[in-house]
Amino acid sequence: MHRPRQGDIKKGFIFCHPFAEEKLWTHRVFVKFARELADRGYAVLRFDFTGNGDSEGEFADLTVETYLSDLKRAHCTLLEAYPRMESTSLLGLRFGATIASLASDEVPDLERLILWDPVINGANYMQEVLRTNLTTQLAVYGKVIETRENLIEKMNAGDTVNVDGYELGYRLFHAASEINLLSATRKRDVNALIVQIGKKPQPIRDEIRQLSEKYNQVTIKHVIEEPFWREIKEFYAGAANLFGVTHDWLENNDDHSYASRI
Repeated sequence: MHRPRQGDIKKGFIFCHPFAEEKLWTHRVFVKFARELADRGYAVLRFDFTGNGDSEGEFADLTVETYLSDLKRAHCTLLEAYPRMESTSLLGLRFGATIASLASDEVPDLERLILWDPVINGANYMQEVLRTNLTTQLAVYGKVIETRENLIEKMNAGDTVNVDGYELGYRLFHAASEINLLSATRKRDVNALIVQIGKKPQPIRDEIRQLSEKYNQVTIKHVIEEPFWREIKEFYAGAANLFGVTHDWLENNDDHSYASRI
C-alpha cells in the first residue's frame, strides 16, 4: 500500500500486474508510478494475484475467475484501509489491463480505468505464451520436441505447460483464450484511458480504436517506450513518456467534467 502523506484520502488506485514473467520485468515501473501517484494524493494498492509473487496458491490453479475475485478482494482491502474513500480507479498493463477491463463493471465506485497496452484478443496472446515454451525448447534441445498442438493436448489431459518457470494449466489457458474485449455488447460508463505503447511513432492500431468504442468517455494515446514488460538490455527504472501522458490525463479529468474525445 502506497500511502499519501495527507490524512483524509478520498481517491485510490488498484494496480493489476501483467501475466507471468511480464510481471517480473514490470515491477520497478509499477513501484515508481505508484509512488508518484501517492505523492499526488492517491492511495495506491499493488497486489499479487494468486500464485504470483508473495501471494498464496499455485500458479497452475489460476483461472480468469480467480483473477477477478482477487481484484474484488483487493478493492475491499483498499476500502478497509480508507473507509472514507469516495472513488477507485483501476490501472492495468497487458493482461492485467485485460482483467481490469473485465472487472470494470463490478467495482461499484469505479471512477477511472487506465489500460496500458491491453491484451485485447486472449486467444492470440495465449498462442504467444506457448511460443515462449517453443523458444525454450529450441534453446535447450536445439529443436522443438513438443509443438503447440502437443502442449495444448498436454494441458487438456490435465498436465501443465512450463512457460518461463510458470506452470500454465488448461483452465486458465482456455478461459483466457476465450477473452475478446471487443465482444462487449454495451458501453461502460467509466472514464477510460487506453495507451498504445511502441518503440517508435506509429498509428493507433485498429483494435485499440475498436476497444475505445466500448466506453462512453475515452481517450486513446500512443507513447514511445521500450517494451519494459520483457527482458530488454536497458534497465527500466521508469517510463517517463507513459507516466507523463497518464498524469496529464488524470489532471485534465480530475474535475469530473470530461467530455469524450479521441
